[in-house]
Amino acid sequence: MMRSPDSKMSKSNPDLCTDNVPGTNVTLRSGKRKQPDCEADVTQAIALLSDKLTKNIGDLRVDMNNQFTTITANINNLREEFNTLSLISAQIQNDIKELRAEYLVIKKDMSQFDTKHKELSQTVTELKSTVNFNSDNYADCEKRLTVLERHVNNSAASTVELLERKIDSLEQQARQCNVEIGNMPEKRGENLITVLQSIGSALNMSLTSKDIISIHRVPHAHPQNNRPKNVIVKFTSKLMRDNVLSAYRLSKGLTSDRIGLTGAPCRIYMNEHLTLRNKELFRKCREAAKSNKFKFVWVRNATVLVKESEDSSTYAIRSEEDISKKIKPNPIPTTTAAEQTR
Repeated sequence: MMRSPDSKMSKSNPDLCTDNVPGTNVTLRSGKRKQPDCEADVTQAIALLSDKLTKNIGDLRVDMNNQFTTITANINNLREEFNTLSLISAQIQNDIKELRAEYLVIKKDMSQFDTKHKELSQTVTELKSTVNFNSDNYADCEKRLTVLERHVNNSAASTVELLERKIDSLEQQARQCNVEIGNMPEKRGENLITVLQSIGSALNMSLTSKDIISIHRVPHAHPQNNRPKNVIVKFTSKLMRDNVLSAYRLSKGLTSDRIGLTGAPCRIYMNEHLTLRNKELFRKCREAAKSNKFKFVWVRNATVLVKESEDSSTYAIRSEEDISKKIKPNPIPTTTAAEQTR
């Protein structure tokens, strides 16, 4: 508790310079005391320390000012960077909004694309089914076409062969009054009617110009053939043609000197006037007969006839298949041991 000013309390004399102090035996001297040397050194040290502290405080203040300046500059830089980042953030937010809008558009497009993809997949499936169906139909049509082509080709080949045979038959029929004379020497300015009359005389036949419709030489089928061109004679009737050929066969051969032709004697041949197809068939028959030891090969009414010997049967050759079937050597009969003992 605080005491009131009226309270009794002991008071001391503030004057410390009095000579006598009551109640004590101490006598105070007036005037200043002489300070010791150590106190002067302390005072000087304190002064130096104070100066140093003042200088350090000044340096510290300068450093702090510099640091505050740097901090302020850094804060300003940070503020600018923050503002820049704020702008960038705003731009990023705008970009994000745009990207979100684009994402929504893309999502919508993807949804439409997915729908179109499903439609396209369905269309592709239908097309695949259609292609498979068409492929099966094509394979079936191709198979049918192959069978039809084979049938048509076979039919066409048969038809062509039949037509060729009919045409050849008609051509051969048109030549039924013709005789072909081969290997007869050829001369410039020759009179073939006179030569044919000489042939008739050699065959003991009387031939006049009235019996002849036409007579001329024809070129060879193969130009490299050096033999004389054949002579084609067309008589007025087939009967006359047959009589001439019969007389030729009975003559057992006809040579050029017998009909008054000059030069080395040569064999003259007289045959029915065959078509090229029949001539080729006749040639192949002669070759096959020679290799299989058939003695007789001749032509009668445009049909090739073959005969192995005088006592064997006569075969008519009308196609190349007949050559391999009919012109072949007869097997030699073999006798068994039991037949030999008999």
